[in-house]
Amino acid sequence: GSCGLLGEDSAKALNAAYKCCCVVLSDGEKMAELWRLWEMANPEEAVTYDIVHQGGCELYDQGSYEVAKAFLLTALEGRRRVLGDEHKDTLDTMNNLGVLLDNMEDYEGLLDYYQQALRVQEKVLGKTHPSTMGTVMNMAISYMDGLKDFEKAEEMYRLALDG
Repeated sequence: GSCGLLGEDSAKALNAAYKCCCVVLSDGEKMAELWRLWEMANPEEAVTYDIVHQGGCELYDQGSYEVAKAFLLTALEGRRRVLGDEHKDTLDTMNNLGVLLDNMEDYEGLLDYYQQALRVQEKVLGKTHPSTMGTVMNMAISYMDGLKDFEKAEEMYRLALDG
């Protein structure tokens, strides 16, 4: 595993390499480096799912929505297991899945992720936290543009305005 390759501080080394990859490399080089890092990663370390999440975001940006979805679902599963449902990174992945599904026009699916994230955000961060309000706004836009449920969209927009 990565401990034999990188030593006891393998998570720190991978995290440093991951952060450099995201800042220094061009888009074309980034995906290859993320894949290389993922192959060395330990499934019990949070950085593993940072790598997978970033890979999903890169694939999303390239328009490879189905593959991006698989990456983000893997990141979500790992982050839930390693970090827990209430961790910021887990919530970020839920929101990113919602955005991805919006682009795939899977409006019912996206609401599931947004609702999961919103329940936790309201509990952990509070109803007026900017991240909570961002999820409310994403839901309002989805209700309005995708689902054409204007009453529900108005309800969500009002919730955002009252926040």
